[in-house]
Amino acid sequence: MATDLGPIAFSPGGEEWLEYQDGGERRRVGFHDYEAIYAVPGLYERVFYDELGMRSSTEVVGAFGRALAQEGRLPSGQRVFEVGAGNGIGGAALRELGVACLVGLDLQPMAREAAERDRPGVYDDYLVADLTALGAQSAEDLCSRRFTAVLALAAVGAGHLPPAGLERALELLEPGGLFAFAVTPDLLPGSSDPAGRETGYPDLLARLLAGGRELARHAYVHRRQTDNTPHDAVALVGRVA
Repeated sequence: MATDLGPIAFSPGGEEWLEYQDGGERRRVGFHDYEAIYAVPGLYERVFYDELGMRSSTEVVGAFGRALAQEGRLPSGQRVFEVGAGNGIGGAALRELGVACLVGLDLQPMAREAAERDRPGVYDDYLVADLTALGAQSAEDLCSRRFTAVLALAAVGAGHLPPAGLERALELLEPGGLFAFAVTPDLLPGSSDPAGRETGYPDLLARLLAGGRELARHAYVHRRQTDNTPHDAVALVGRVA
């Protein structure tokens, strides 16, 4: 990975862009332009983990591991589907946990390229696809994997994976399978936040928990925002019926 990215600068007053050093010049990319960010080795980690302290991979994978122990299941027996896999940081954490079978999926082709570049061999397979528009053959192929767990470490919420995509992922789970998500508090069941409710996530998660069993829920700081305020999140883990 690249190490000489120079000082990272952020747009004032909002998360619109970031700047980094590329040789002898400064380059600016959109704050959420993941295609451009993943294309630069080490930039995603430098910005979101080193500069802004992102913790969702650690928190959600940790909660998932504790839920496995609580359920008497071994990580080595899990067939995990990671949605919004990005450049493989979460996948590496799942491998460290002991997960033996791991399939990643992301909407961005550059995410897969970055994962293969930065963490070769972490995924048994990595798909580039839109879960809300899966073809019949792709859906059949995914069903044949017989996933025992679905994880989304930073993909749930407005501007990311819509509820229909998460529902499609959950349909791939074997009966009794586990799920573990990073969600913002406004997306939780019972949320009164208008913007959160408009996403449809509070209702989806309420149905999901009512039909299965909640195993864990704990709050943490996903990362700092560029104005140094906390970006709060909740690790939510459960079991489907």
